[in-house]
Amino acid sequence: MLERIVLKDGRLRPILRVFVYTIGVLFVWLLVAVTIGNVFALFKGPAAAFIETPGWIIYVALDVSTIGVAVLLRTSLDRRSVDSLGLTLRTCWLRLLLLGIALGAGMQLLIFAVELVAGVTQVAGISLTGKSLGDLAGLAALLFAAAIAEEMPLRGYTLQNLWEEAGFWPAAIATSLLFAFIHIGNPHFGDHPWITAVNIAADGMWACVSVLWTRSLWLAWGQHFAWNLFEGPILGAPVSGNSFPSVVVQNTGAATISSQGPLSVLTGGAFGPEGGLISLLALVVGLATLFWLYRRGAFSQLPDTREAYAGGRISSTAT
Repeated sequence: MLERIVLKDGRLRPILRVFVYTIGVLFVWLLVAVTIGNVFALFKGPAAAFIETPGWIIYVALDVSTIGVAVLLRTSLDRRSVDSLGLTLRTCWLRLLLLGIALGAGMQLLIFAVELVAGVTQVAGISLTGKSLGDLAGLAALLFAAAIAEEMPLRGYTLQNLWEEAGFWPAAIATSLLFAFIHIGNPHFGDHPWITAVNIAADGMWACVSVLWTRSLWLAWGQHFAWNLFEGPILGAPVSGNSFPSVVVQNTGAATISSQGPLSVLTGGAFGPEGGLISLLALVVGLATLFWLYRRGAFSQLPDTREAYAGGRISSTAT
């Protein structure tokens, strides 16, 4: 009886692997954070340990933790292929990444266009100077690293193991709800909590479906990155409650940056578009576009590097 609870197909049960992965990532991240802190304390004093740590170091360390532990556990504990995590180079990875970037950018531009037409936001100016483009490149690098730091744990390792445990749709729902849950502590989440939670969970489902249809994580990574880049640094809105410097569009829409008034239900207020109903509209349009591409066969020739449980070759619920 205990063996059936703990093991599946001679391996630790997939849902238990998720717990091991979570603990492993937290441990490695803590180890890396302490190491970084000690290095900065050594050269700049204890007070500078984290305050002066460059953001790119933080995100690189986070990427090393989330991806490194996933690869290690996937090969040793899961005894599955690394390619099945979704970042295989044996697919049209660049095309998928660029398509994801186009879809993420397109959805944010749709949100911005609706707000412009509705008169709830205005453009005071556009900056394309050398400095602004340099700042944009730096922020893009940070957000690119941040995107995979969320995609690998959720739509990579966790989705794959819950998929093996219970099937795709239960796994997609669970990881999408988890995606919404980890944003609860973000600033202004409580302004419109139910709308915000639904939007973030819907975005998570969007990413899960993209993994199902493209058989990889590349498109989800590109979409996540471009969504945040266009939302914040380019178009000037908050990103999940976090403020980014607007280095391209000077956005003066009071309803976009204020939590007050009925229009914030549409725009998301100080939380950003993810907290408003317009975001849900953009996600529906984005999903319809992705579904159209899928039905047109845009992904049909992509190589399948998934494990048997994900390819439908064995029962996903067998014990």
